[in-house]
Amino acid sequence: MLLATRCPFCETVFRLDPAQLALRRGLVRCGHCQEVFDASSSLYETAEGADFATAAPVSPAAVAALIAGTHATPKMPDFSAEAWNPWAPAPDAAIDNRLLHNATNLPLAPVAASVAVTPRHADEPELPTASIEDHAAHREPVFAAEPEPEPEPEPLEDEPALQDAQAAAATLRSAPDHEPHFGTAAAATPFAVNPPEDEADPFPVVRETRAAPPRRLGWRIVGVLVALILLVGLLAQLAWWQRETIMVDWPQSQTLYAQACAQIGCSVMPPHDIDGLQVEPSDLRQIDGPHKLELKMPLRNRYNVALAYPAIELTLLDDQNNVAVRRVLWPQDYVKPGTPIAAGLAARTTETMIVHLDTGNAVASNFRVQIFYP
Repeated sequence: MLLATRCPFCETVFRLDPAQLALRRGLVRCGHCQEVFDASSSLYETAEGADFATAAPVSPAAVAALIAGTHATPKMPDFSAEAWNPWAPAPDAAIDNRLLHNATNLPLAPVAASVAVTPRHADEPELPTASIEDHAAHREPVFAAEPEPEPEPEPLEDEPALQDAQAAAATLRSAPDHEPHFGTAAAATPFAVNPPEDEADPFPVVRETRAAPPRRLGWRIVGVLVALILLVGLLAQLAWWQRETIMVDWPQSQTLYAQACAQIGCSVMPPHDIDGLQVEPSDLRQIDGPHKLELKMPLRNRYNVALAYPAIELTLLDDQNNVAVRRVLWPQDYVKPGTPIAAGLAARTTETMIVHLDTGNAVASNFRVQIFYP
C-alpha cells in the first residue's frame, strides 16, 4: 500500500512511509515549506505508478488502526531481582550468525581414507589409583566422592562413521563461506541505485489555481478620485502656508493669490521679508528748540514684489552713548497721509519717511534706527 498526503500550507503532495507515520503518531514535516502538520487527517492511498488524481482517501478507522498497530510498545526486558539468573548463559542475539561457529558454517577438511580410525581411549595410559586410596583417609573434611563418568561406548564399526564425516565435509565445501578473510575485500552485493519505475514521478506536484478575486472597478475609481482630492488639498495647504516665500521667489504668484482670495472672500497681505528692505543714511535734526526733533529715513525695497511696511525702532543716545529715549514707530506713524499701508512698499522703490519727535526733558546727542516685523 502506497500512502501519500498533501501539505495544507503549500499544497505539496509527497509519499509517506507507514512505519514512520505511526512512529510520529501522524505528525510529518513538509519537505517543501518545512511546516509540521498532522498527515492522518489528509491521507490517501494510491496504486503503484498511478497518478495522484486517482488516489482514494484512507478511512479514519484504517488510519487509526495503522497508527495504533505499528506503534505498539515493544516488549521490554525484565530487570527485576527475581527474573535475573546469574548462572544463565549470555544471550547471543546481538552476535551476527555469520560469526557463530556451528556445524553449518565451520569448514571441515575431508578425512583421508587411508587413516585408520582408532578407539577414543586406546592410547591413553592407565592412571595409578593406589596413591589416591592411600591419601583418601587423611583428607579433612570427608566429602562424598562424585561418581566417575561412565566411558562412552566405542563404535563397533568404523566404516559408517567415516562415510558420515565425508558427507558432512562435502556439504560444508558446497555451502557459501561467510567467514571474514583478512587482506581481501568482501564483494558487495549488486543493487540498483534507482528503482526501475523512478523515471515517472508517481506523485507529481499539483498546484491548484485559485480563483481570481472579483474586480471592483467602481471602488478603484472612487479611491483614485479621493486620493487625488486629498493630494490637491495637501498641495493647497502647503501653498497657503508658504505663500510669502512663494510670492517673493515668484512675483507673478501674488496676482494668483489675490484672485483666489477674491473667490473665497479673503485678503492677501504683502509678504514680510526684512532682507528685502534697506535703510539708507538717515538724518536727525532739531527744530523749534532742543527737545523738538525731525527724523528723515529713506527706506528702499530691493525686491520685485511689494513688501509690507516694517516697524521702526528709534533709539536716542546721550553724550555717553547711554539710552536716553527709545520709541517704536508703526507704519501709521511714519508714512505720508493718504498712503495705502495695506498695499505695502512698492517694488524697486525708495520712500523717505519724515517723523517729528518730542523728547521731553531728555537731551539727545546721537541716535540709532532699526527696522523689524513684529
